Amino acid sequence: MLSLSIVMPTLNQRAFIADAVRSVFAQDLPGLELVVADGGSCDGTPSLLAELAEQHPGRLRWVSAPDSGPAAAVNRAVALAEGEVIGWLNSDDCYTLGAAARALTLFQREPALVMVYGAGEHIDVQSRVLGPYPTRPPATPRAAFAEGCFICQPTAFFRRATFLALGGLDESLHAAFDFDLWLRLFAAHPGQVGWVPQVQAQSRLHGDSITARQREGVALEGLQVLHRHLGYAPPHWLLTHVAERCAQHPFGPGRNDLPADLAHFAARAEALLSPADRQLVTQRLAQNRALQLATPDLYADIWPDGWAPRTLEIRLRQSTPPAMGLRISGTHAHPAGGRTQLIANAPDGQTFRVILAHAGPFEWTLPITERLPDARMVYRLTADRIFVPAALDAQSTDTRELAWRLDHLALDLA
Repeated sequence: MLSLSIVMPTLNQRAFIADAVRSVFAQDLPGLELVVADGGSCDGTPSLLAELAEQHPGRLRWVSAPDSGPAAAVNRAVALAEGEVIGWLNSDDCYTLGAAARALTLFQREPALVMVYGAGEHIDVQSRVLGPYPTRPPATPRAAFAEGCFICQPTAFFRRATFLALGGLDESLHAAFDFDLWLRLFAAHPGQVGWVPQVQAQSRLHGDSITARQREGVALEGLQVLHRHLGYAPPHWLLTHVAERCAQHPFGPGRNDLPADLAHFAARAEALLSPADRQLVTQRLAQNRALQLATPDLYADIWPDGWAPRTLEIRLRQSTPPAMGLRISGTHAHPAGGRTQLIANAPDGQTFRVILAHAGPFEWTLPITERLPDARMVYRLTADRIFVPAALDAQSTDTRELAWRLDHLALDLA
């Protein structure tokens, strides 16, 4: 059997690292070693690592010193590792039972393989399964990486010699270093990557993960890596980041000018896009009514052209001084005219109704009972009537369910 080392980069992950270590040694393979590279944690991780090393004498080695980031920590751990095959598990992720044995068996059966990976799934802070990672098998064309990274990083096991021959991880990258490695490895070793069809690892999603903390950096570095290796950067990476930011607003960290932030991000990425794609992104941002109406404290999940779906979610972050009301300006524009009723479910459980008797503009103010600074609230407005453009016009391909148009949002302050 091939010898195996698991490398584990970590920084201030004391809350999760014991579970990660437990999942490593639950693999129950003879000769398995774990090498942990801590970037100088200040949350008690080093003392916990010392305890864990005592529990696994001779099998867990660790170092703790400041480094330049996760890529440097992985490179450092691989340099210290002694196994022929390397597994890379972040300190907030976990292996499934039998993952290492399945990977080594595949290496043994197909000696030409330089890497194997498998299916993965996302878990939350309490280790509850959130859903599958969007994994694709290695027969997938390399160009498909342009659609998104289809390798769940903790499921990957690779030959140490291959990793070193490729130069290890690019330490200039702070988020997309694994993505960069996969693209280099697929290019250098076509047909030499194996697939394990079982769930091999669980990738944890939480507020302190790189994906959560550095969303803009992850997206921008992904574009840079694709441009470097494939010669182009698909605009959907940027537009996906826009959608993710909108889905969080205004509940993300700090109070942000969302349109300005996204315009700045697009400007940083524009050198990586073709002229046509730059124009597409510029138009999408400029014409998005949800962005035009967003404030640091408000966001409405309307369609980009301003239409509200049957149920519209409006997210509100309480201001200072506290707002007393949420003022909604809209237009009743149902093609059939007539009466439309809107029902608002407030975050305090109250329900409010308004009748839009005639087509045209209307204004409605909903009370805000929560006064605590920075309180986060969601109002849901549901219309009793909708229409589908494609059902009214044979030439239309628009199958959306539309209710009314949102024209303006504002907070009425005390």
